[in-house]
Amino acid sequence: MRSSDPYIVLTLEGAAKMAESKLSLGSLNIRHVPSEDLYVVTTVETARDIRLQVEIPRKYTALHWGDPLYSAQWMRPTTEHINLNHLMLLRRPGASIPFDDFRKMLPGVSDPGGKLGLLITHDPQIPSEATEAGAAEFAGWLVHRTGVRAIAIEAEPAVVGLAQLTGRWPIEQLAANSVMVVGCGSIGSAAAEALAGYGLGSVELVDPDRFLWHNMLRHALGPESVGRFKVAAMKDHLAQHWPQQTVVAHRRDVVAEAHYIRPLVDRVDLVLCAADGIAPRRVVSHLSRRARKAAVLACVLDNGSIGEVIRLRPTPRFGCLLCLRQQLADQGAMDAEADQELDYGTGRVHQPMTAVPPDLRYVGMFAAKVAIATLLESLHGDHTQQVPGEHAIIGLRPAGDLAAPFDLSQAGDVRWSSIPRPRASCPTCSPG
Repeated sequence: MRSSDPYIVLTLEGAAKMAESKLSLGSLNIRHVPSEDLYVVTTVETARDIRLQVEIPRKYTALHWGDPLYSAQWMRPTTEHINLNHLMLLRRPGASIPFDDFRKMLPGVSDPGGKLGLLITHDPQIPSEATEAGAAEFAGWLVHRTGVRAIAIEAEPAVVGLAQLTGRWPIEQLAANSVMVVGCGSIGSAAAEALAGYGLGSVELVDPDRFLWHNMLRHALGPESVGRFKVAAMKDHLAQHWPQQTVVAHRRDVVAEAHYIRPLVDRVDLVLCAADGIAPRRVVSHLSRRARKAAVLACVLDNGSIGEVIRLRPTPRFGCLLCLRQQLADQGAMDAEADQELDYGTGRVHQPMTAVPPDLRYVGMFAAKVAIATLLESLHGDHTQQVPGEHAIIGLRPAGDLAAPFDLSQAGDVRWSSIPRPRASCPTCSPG
């Protein structure tokens, strides 16, 4: 196939209309997208002189259609291996079959005259060995009197989306799980998208704020969402891209409305907090511990030079966020909670936040991976999903001037460590 050749798109509905037709030869209507040199099948003749419209994805209809409407053919060939011949020709750029020879193989092919013709062959009985070699049930042809060339056709498969990973990734197990995402900003929105991509069954979004122009640089949402509440806009965004997931939006403040959040924590399997400031993270740490649910906290520190992801598990082996911070303070490490208390996007006093969008997305996706790994290991016994520790420091643009464990000096470096056991005096971890 040559890069200059056109490309044919056949939707599942169009393919089904050909497959279910009793005709062995019929006509097609095809719309052309000149900017992409793309042909999309829009009408299929399913019975003599009966042509049925094919539903086209909105993204295609939004493209600029060329005029006029093109007529084409589809055939169910009697010649064996015609679609295997198609595969062989695709692998030989510039190769073609003389028109007369092609017409002998496929009687009924229309003579295009001095123009180009398009043909789709449908072979429902294609041998398994041909399929294994790469041949497909539908094949596209560019027909001209000087020769017939094979061109690519993209036929929509019966199974698309995450279901394609069945048997290769635990789709069914994760479909039964749920995560609450607290904070739907730059990190939280990236984490929510990643959770959906992993196949998580449901997500509860919690954030009281609106999406504003300055958020757009680092966020999964675009200008169409400016002015909307983040949770509502993210719910629509996820529904568009991951329709299999259930999304519930809560326009709530996790600190001021902790009484509302508490029962929500009880009904999810894990809480992922990407909210800004000390208070939301401490509330999530406390509520998840008391509900005996794991939590993952994600943020960037030191003006965006490093990322931090903490996994909190409600067992006697591991303490809460307060226990970890007290241990770090005793060791003389950076006061990470004080760094978080500044408004997101301001960093230290008089210094702007310099974390770039991909770094923030990286931290959000990293947090989502830790969350999914935790669910798979703890709830489904998948020990291939063990992570190296409970506290990860991620090098984004580190200067190497911080005290351990924040003293990374290389971008992309990830340092894992454990977290301490619960302190006897801890108000979150104590039995009371």
